[in-house]
Parts: sequence; C-alpha cells; structure tokens
Amino acid sequence: MTVRRSLWRHPGFVRYWSANAVDLVGSGVTQVALPLIAVVALHASVWQVALLSCAQKLPPLLVSLPAGVLADRHRKRPVMVGAALASGAAFLVVPLADASGRLSLGLLYGVAMVSAVSEVFSSTARISFLPSLLSRSRLLEANSKLSGVNSLAESAGSQLGGTLVTTLGATHAIYLDVASYLACALLLTRIRAHEAAAARPARSTTFRAEMAEGMRYVWSHPTIRPLVLAATAYVAVTAFLNTLWSVYLLRQLHYSSAALGTTLSVGALGGLCGALVVRPVVARYGPVRVMLTSLALAPFTEVPLLFAMPGLPWQVAVDVGMFVQLGCAVVQGSTQRTVRQAVCDPALQGRMLATSRWVIYGSQPVAALLAGAVGTWLGLWNGLAVGTLALAVPFLVLRSSSLPEVPEMPEGTAAPKKPVGHVCPQKESDAA
Repeated sequence: MTVRRSLWRHPGFVRYWSANAVDLVGSGVTQVALPLIAVVALHASVWQVALLSCAQKLPPLLVSLPAGVLADRHRKRPVMVGAALASGAAFLVVPLADASGRLSLGLLYGVAMVSAVSEVFSSTARISFLPSLLSRSRLLEANSKLSGVNSLAESAGSQLGGTLVTTLGATHAIYLDVASYLACALLLTRIRAHEAAAARPARSTTFRAEMAEGMRYVWSHPTIRPLVLAATAYVAVTAFLNTLWSVYLLRQLHYSSAALGTTLSVGALGGLCGALVVRPVVARYGPVRVMLTSLALAPFTEVPLLFAMPGLPWQVAVDVGMFVQLGCAVVQGSTQRTVRQAVCDPALQGRMLATSRWVIYGSQPVAALLAGAVGTWLGLWNGLAVGTLALAVPFLVLRSSSLPEVPEMPEGTAAPKKPVGHVCPQKESDAA
C-alpha cells in the first residue's frame, strides 16, 4: 500500500497556507474597521452602508468571466502576487486620506471596488490552480486544511481588529491589513514551483467564445449546475443579511468595537470547527447529505439575533448562532467546491470557476441594494426577519434539484498528466 506524503511536508503548500493565514488576519482587522469607519466616523445611513456593501460585491459580476479565461490562458502565480499588491495599495489610501482630512464615503466605495476586483482575479487563479497540483482524492483534504487556517486567521484578525480599533482607531488599524498583503505577496514569490504554461487557444477562438464555452459547460453539467444554483441562493441571502447585520449590532444592540470583533471571532472559530469535521462527516454520510443538512440548519442560526436585546447574555446567544452558522457554511462550502473541482474537465477549471463565481457572487450587489431598501423602508429588524426566512431557499433549491448522489469523493480520477512541483492552495474567504 502506498503511503501518501503529508501536505504539511510539502514546501509549496506550507508557504501558500501561510500566505493565506497572513492575508486573512489582516482582512479580519478590516472586517471590523471598515463598517466602524462608515457607521461611526462618517455617520453613514443604512442605504449608504448598503452602497458600500454593493461596491465590495459588484466586481465578481463585472470581471469574473474574463478572469476565468485569463486563468486558463496564463500562469497563475504572477496574477496572485499582483492582486495582493494591488489590494494592499488600495487599502493604504484609507489611513492616508484620513491623515490628510480627505476621508469620505466616496473614497471608501472606490477602495472597496478596487480591492474586490483584485480579489476576483486572485481567487480565480488560486482555486483553479489547485486541481492541477493535486490528485482528485486530495482535494477535500486540501480544502479542509485551507478552511481551517482561514477560519482561525479570520478569528484572530477579528479579535485583533476589535483591540486595534479600540486602541489605535479604525483607520490606523487598516495599516495591519496593508502589511498583511505585502507579506502574502512575499510568501507567494518564495514558492519554488514550476508552473506549466497554459495551452494557447486556437487563433480562431475569441475571448468571448471561450467565456461562452465555460458558461455552456457549467449549465449543461448535471452535477455542477445544481451546486451553483444552491450556492447562488445561499450567497445572495447571506449578502442580504450581512448588509444589515453590522448596522443592527452597532446601533440597535449598542455593540462596542470589541464586542463586534468578538462576535466575528467566535463565528470564525465555528468555521474552524467545520473545517475539522468536514472530512469525517463526508466520508460517513456522503457529500449530498452533508450539504443538505448544513443548509437546513442555516435559518435557525439567525433566530438568536432576532430575539436579542442589549446585554452580555444575548451577546453570547448571538455568538453561538454565528458559530454554528459559519461552521455549517464551511462544511457545505468546502464540500460543494470539492465536488465541482473533482468532476470538472481540467482544461475548463478556470472558466468553470469563473462562471460559477459570476453567477454565485453576481447576486451579492443586488442583494445588498435590496437589503438597503428593505432596511430603510421596513426597518432593520424586519429586514433581518425576511432574510432569516429566505435562508430556507438554498436548502429547497438543492433538495428539489436532480443532483446525482455522490457517495464519496472521486478518488479514482486521475491527476493531470503534467504534474507541477508544489501545491498552491486557494484562499477560501467565503462559504461558496
């Protein structure tokens, strides 16, 4: 029997794993600091917060498809390094503008847009790169390890963000995120890996034709299509809820920056626990059953927030709900992403991912604007109640689909014929 080499002994994997961790610690700080800058420092209304959320979520709809074609046409590591540097430069504008007295909501919208565009190109390259480096039987292992470090890093970043915002101020705390992007880029450049050149498209093949090929592939695939539809519903509803969530905690429940950081940190720890259990539960119950159960639990995790009042006991209840929600999100997200990677044609990995992201995350800006309208017209609590009920939709979509049963991860699928030297796993910053 062949003993598989541990991924922890793989230099490329460890460096990229470390790059993900450093990156997400910094992003966790910004996740606390940015809403505080908008809500507290710039006195943004519910609608203005929704516009900021829309600016962060619009780029996947605009650039995911071309990002996928580029990922299939070119080497991916330079894209990842360049995207990290671009994001760091964008966030550096925030504290510099504050120091010069020019900080505004319009500037925050621009920073959010630029950093999100960079993230689309970066994540498309990262995720589509992984299946070319690992056999299909190791994809779930790699995804679970990445989910674990991502959740732990986000937890540490959120807790650190609450502390730094309290001691240094929200804008100065963002300097740590800038430094994290620089460290991420440095770690990526130190991966000693030979990445095979992408196959050149035929001269008669246009950019638009390649994008169309990826879209046709996703919509005609009996396994990928239902997963994309369910993920779209889940991401849209969570984008709706997240737009209202931080404003509700800060204004209605009177959360401090430290309390907000603690809640985000506890939620990220739930994601870590989800990453630790996903492999054994999928092995025992199968991926389809695991995804359905995780989605079925999602609406109940929002119930503590709807009944919460100011005070520590209710904060603990909200934290528990967030813990369970993020744990389920990581379990179902890691599972469905692994299934999509495993069943996809290697030559279409980038375009499959890009088409999936275009559909899944393209729903977010619409959901954010809808949340702003509902929160303004009906109130924050009523908006959260509507979103909680809507969390049942992703389960219903997947349950009613014709998704074939996948009893186990397809270990028999052969690895690419031209393996590359080192593993370069992807950043997993979301549940889909």
